[in-house]
Amino acid sequence: MYSERAWTDRDRWQKADELIQNLNLKVGSQVADIGCHEGYMTVKLANKVGQSGKVFAIDVAQSKLDKLQAILTKRAITNVQLIKGDYDNPKLPLNSLDGVIILDTYHEMDDHDKILQHVIASLKPGGRLILCEAIADERRDLSREDQERKHELSINYALADLKKAGLTVIKQEDLFVDRTKEKGDKMWLIVAIKK
Repeated sequence: MYSERAWTDRDRWQKADELIQNLNLKVGSQVADIGCHEGYMTVKLANKVGQSGKVFAIDVAQSKLDKLQAILTKRAITNVQLIKGDYDNPKLPLNSLDGVIILDTYHEMDDHDKILQHVIASLKPGGRLILCEAIADERRDLSREDQERKHELSINYALADLKKAGLTVIKQEDLFVDRTKEKGDKMWLIVAIKK
C-alpha cells in the first residue's frame, strides 16, 4: 500500500538513483516502468526525463494504476502514460524507448520469453533494460518454479533468459541491495542493451 513514509523508508535501501543512472536517461528520454505498482519508480523516472520526456507506467492491476493516477494528479506530474498491460504483453510503443525497468516484478511473469520480445521491440538500438529482483540465500539453488512461488528469482535464470532473447548484458551485480534486515533477502541487478 502506498504511503509517503513507505516510499521514504524504501529510499534508504532501494538505490533508486543508481538504478536510474544505469538506464542512461537524459531529459527528453522515453522509458517504461513495467510492473509500476503504485509508482515509486515511475515518479522518480518522470522527474529524471522532464516534461519533454515520457514515462510509460505499466501494470496488470487496474487498482494499482488508479492509485498511481491519484498520486500523479496530486503531484501535478503530466509526463506519464498509464498502460494496463496483459500478463504476456506490456503493450509498449514500438522502437521508441531509451530504457525499460522491471523492478521486483520479473518473477511474476509467466511467459518471460514473450515479455522480453515485447521489450526488445519497444527499445531503440542502444536502449537499455534493467532487471532487479530479490532472492534469499537459502533459496538460490531451488528450481525456478519453487523460487517464483516464493516471489523470488535467482540471477542465473534471468541471465539465461536475456541471452536466449538476444540482449547483451553490460553489467551484472549479484549483490546490488542487501535488504536482509528489511525483507530477509538480497537484490541482484542486470543491465542489458539492445544492439
